[in-house]
Amino acid sequence: LTEATRWRTAFETASSLSERLCKEAEHKQAALDAATEAGTAAQNSVDRQRAAVKEAEEALAVQRRVLSEVEAEAARAAQQGREAAEQTRVARGEAQVAADEERKAREELERVGPRAAELSQKLALRDVSGSLGVDDVCDVL
Repeated sequence: LTEATRWRTAFETASSLSERLCKEAEHKQAALDAATEAGTAAQNSVDRQRAAVKEAEEALAVQRRVLSEVEAEAARAAQQGREAAEQTRVARGEAQVAADEERKAREELERVGPRAAELSQKLALRDVSGSLGVDDVCDVL
């Protein structure tokens, strides 16, 4: 009987230990499952962040291209502005020359206008008499 009691005690101890180990294994499996789930969630988060970074890099590349195009357009506009300023400067110079020439022409007209009117009257008087000669034309000129 003693031997049977020992075996039963050993069996009960082993059974108790087995139950405890089984419960520990279940807890450890649950912890492993939770850790695996957390790791998967972390990996998914990393994947989403990488995708977001990739999208941000692509958007940045587009923005850089647009900025480059805007800078090029600004450079073209600045060049056109310089060219327009130069054309304006040249046009102002030409306009000043034309104004000076017009002023000189008006001064000349004012200077010769009275004499031309006088000669025109003389010519008209002589023409009325109907006898214009070479001397008359020379007088007018």
